[in-house]
Amino acid sequence: MSKPRKVVVTKQRTVHTYAELWHASDCLLAAGIENPEGSTFQFLSSAILTAFAFESYLNHVGLATFTCWEQLDRLPPWSKMELLCEELGVAFPDGIGARPLQTIAKLLNFRNTIAHGRLQEIKAKPIMRTTENYYSAYHEELLTDWERLVQTDKFAKRAREDVRDVLQRSEQRGRESFIGRSGAIKTPHPFYPRQKTRAPHLMRSSLIIVRGH
Repeated sequence: MSKPRKVVVTKQRTVHTYAELWHASDCLLAAGIENPEGSTFQFLSSAILTAFAFESYLNHVGLATFTCWEQLDRLPPWSKMELLCEELGVAFPDGIGARPLQTIAKLLNFRNTIAHGRLQEIKAKPIMRTTENYYSAYHEELLTDWERLVQTDKFAKRAREDVRDVLQRSEQRGRESFIGRSGAIKTPHPFYPRQKTRAPHLMRSSLIIVRGH
């Protein structure tokens, strides 16, 4: 009986980190909406992953836009966004006082607060109530600003909507700016419809039969 032939299995995968994070953010948001009880952690995680996806996509576009992006990598996300918007000609006439930039600023501040967490002491201002209506005030939960943002799905939803807006504009302008250039932004679109499976990724596999063994 002849021996089984040996084979060499090779695999190569292109991981688009921003797309994976974006998809994870969407899955967590959907889970929180579907099961409201205890959903604060889902909304918290969704918002954080949205911020990470935003940063990752800025790096993706930055690498395709600037040959010196490695030297710019330590810039904070807001500065990266401003730099790319200026280079690509993406404008937000209403500025930081309106969506989407207003939301982006709040999201990045939220992200930094969580990433660099500190002990906080919260003290509520004294309020006057009668013995007949003090109960709700007495039992009202004391929350930090970031905790208030994730009590419902509102902030996590808005963050995704406005990050999508900013990045879609950047992507479109990037494609227009790089037509015919080797540095063109070529990427699968990260803003695919909601699905329950993992984010799509590219993987190439091969099976080589080693003859003579």
